[in-house]
Amino acid sequence: MNTQTQLIQHSARDLGGLKDCHTVGMVKNSVDGNCESALNFPKDRHERTEMLFWDGRLDNRTELLPLFKDSLQGETSNAALAVASYERWGAAGFAHLIGDWSMVIRDEENRTVILASDFAGVRPLYYCVQAERVLWSSDLQSLVNATGISELDEQYAHAFVLFGGCPNRTPYRNIYSVPPGHALHVCADEVKVHRFWSLPVGDEIRYRDERRYIEQLRAVFQEAVAVRLQNHSPVLAELSGGLDSSSVVSMANHLIRSGSVGATRLTGVSYVWPNSLDEPFIHEVESYCGVEGVHISTREVPLVSETQLGDAMPEVLQPLRAASAAIAGKLGATTFLTGQNGDLMMGNWFDDSLHVAASLRHFQFGRAWREAIAWSKVLRLPVYSILGRAFRAALPPSLSPAALYTAHDGSYTPKSDETSLRHGLGEDGPESFFSKEWIKAAPERRKYFHGLSIMLELRMLQAPGPLQHLDYTHPFAHRPLVEFLMAVPTDVLCRPCEPRRLMRSALSDLWPPQLRTRRSKGLFNTPWQEALQPLAHLLLKDRHWHLVERGFVDRASLLSRLQRLCAGLDCNQSQLRQIIMLELWLRSRSDSEPKAQEAWAA
Repeated sequence: MNTQTQLIQHSARDLGGLKDCHTVGMVKNSVDGNCESALNFPKDRHERTEMLFWDGRLDNRTELLPLFKDSLQGETSNAALAVASYERWGAAGFAHLIGDWSMVIRDEENRTVILASDFAGVRPLYYCVQAERVLWSSDLQSLVNATGISELDEQYAHAFVLFGGCPNRTPYRNIYSVPPGHALHVCADEVKVHRFWSLPVGDEIRYRDERRYIEQLRAVFQEAVAVRLQNHSPVLAELSGGLDSSSVVSMANHLIRSGSVGATRLTGVSYVWPNSLDEPFIHEVESYCGVEGVHISTREVPLVSETQLGDAMPEVLQPLRAASAAIAGKLGATTFLTGQNGDLMMGNWFDDSLHVAASLRHFQFGRAWREAIAWSKVLRLPVYSILGRAFRAALPPSLSPAALYTAHDGSYTPKSDETSLRHGLGEDGPESFFSKEWIKAAPERRKYFHGLSIMLELRMLQAPGPLQHLDYTHPFAHRPLVEFLMAVPTDVLCRPCEPRRLMRSALSDLWPPQLRTRRSKGLFNTPWQEALQPLAHLLLKDRHWHLVERGFVDRASLLSRLQRLCAGLDCNQSQLRQIIMLELWLRSRSDSEPKAQEAWAA
C-alpha cells in the first residue's frame, strides 16, 4: 500500500464519526494562513463557493480573465479566478491555474472543504482532520501548536533518513502535507483525493527541423522568467556560477533592462568558500550582466548548524536561507529566483545512454549500434554493456528492472551505500514511499520522469521556512516549460559529451563567453564537510541518540560512520547528514516543545 493510499484511508477513518457542529472561525490570523472549518454547512448560508485561503501567484491571468468575464462580476483577483475555475469545472479546473499557489475552498452546495496545491508544491499547505473540523495552515508550526500534536510520525522519520523527506507527510502524526497537483475533498464522512495534474508521460514533440526546439525553448524560458518579475519591486536571485542560475539571472537582467517587466532591480546572492571552482564564474556573470552580487561565505554561515536546523521540521541549508532572507529584507525584495530543477529539465546527464532504447524500440538497429558506440567511448564501457542495458530498458515495464532508471548517475554514485538503518527498515526501497506513474513513460525517458516525480512528491521545490514570506520561485519549474521539455526527445536534450545540448543552443548567447565553455560545476563537498564535522563531534560527545533509542538506527554503524566523517573518510556523507539533521532536530524539539506550547496558550 503506498503512502498516499494510507493517508486517504487514515483520514477517512478519522472522519467517520463526525456529527453536526457549529461553524468555527479563525484559529490564528490570515497572514499565516492558519484556519479551521467545521464540516457542517448551515442552511442559512447562501454562497455556493467561498475562498477561505489563497496563497500564491497566477501566471496566466490574461488567458483566464476572458473565460470568466460573465461570472466574475468585477472581481478579478487571483482568488476570484480560482473560484470561478472551480465553479465551472470542479477540481479538474485547477489544472487551468498556472503558477505557484495553494488554496482552501468551502463548497456550500456539495458540503465540502477543498484543499489544493499547484503541480510543483511550491507554496506550503498543511492540514489535520480532527473529530469535528479540518484545520489547515501555510505555517506548520502554527498548526502543530493549534492541534497540540507532538507525536512523531515514524513513517516520516524512516523516509527522511533514507530520502530527506516523505511524500504527503510531516514529522507529526496525523498532520499531513497536501500532495502537489492534487485536491483533497474533505466532508463529514470521507476524504477523497482528486489528481488534477499528471506527469505528461505520453506526450511527445517531434519537429523535422531541430531549430524549432531551440526557438520554442527560448520563448518558453523567457516567459518562465518574465511572469515571475511582474511585481514593481527589487528581485533577489541565487547565482551559483552554474548554467541554470546564470541563465535565470541573465534572462531576468535582460527583461528588467528592456522594461518589459515590472521588477525594478536585480541582485544576485551567492554562497562561496575558499578555492571554490564556481566563484570566478559568479564574478563573470555579475560583470557581464552589470548586476550587484552579495556573497555569503559558508565559513561564516555554514550549510547547517546545531541551532539552525529548521523550526517545525528539519530543513537543509537553513542558515544560508536565513541569511538570504535578511538580505532580501534590506533590499526590499519580494521575489526570490532560483535555478532549481534546471539540471533535470535540461538533460544534465553524464550517462544518458538509455536513449539507445528508443532506437531499439523502433527497430533502428544501425542507429542503435552507432549510439551505443558513442556512449561506450564516453563511459568507457563495452558496447555490449550499453546495448544490454538499453535492451532490458526496452522490455515491457513488468520485465524491465526499475533499478535501470532509479540508480544514481554514474559520475555521482557514492562509494558507500551504508544507511545505518536497523535490520528490516533499510529494506524498503523508493517503491514503498513513491508513486510509480513514471514507469508508464517511454523507456528512454523514464529516468527523467522518475527524477521529476521524486522532486515533486518530496516537495523539494517548496519555499523553505525563512523565505516563505517571499515569492520564492523557480523558472525551471514553470509548468509550460516542464511540459515542453518532458515531451522533447531525449537525444535532443543530451548526447554523448553533449549534456544540456538543447540548452546550450537556445540560451548560450545570454551567458558571458567564459561560461559558454563550462562543462561541469563545483560541488558542495567542502562546505558540507566543514559544516558536518563539528556536528559529528557533538554527537560523539553526547551519545544519547534519539534515533537509536527509537529503533531506527543501529548504534554501532552510526558510531563508526560518525568517526569516519570526523576523520574525513568515506561514510556515505549525503545520507549520513540526513541522520545527523533529524537527530539534532529531535533534540531541539524535545527541548523547545514545552516552551512553544506555553507561548501559544498565552
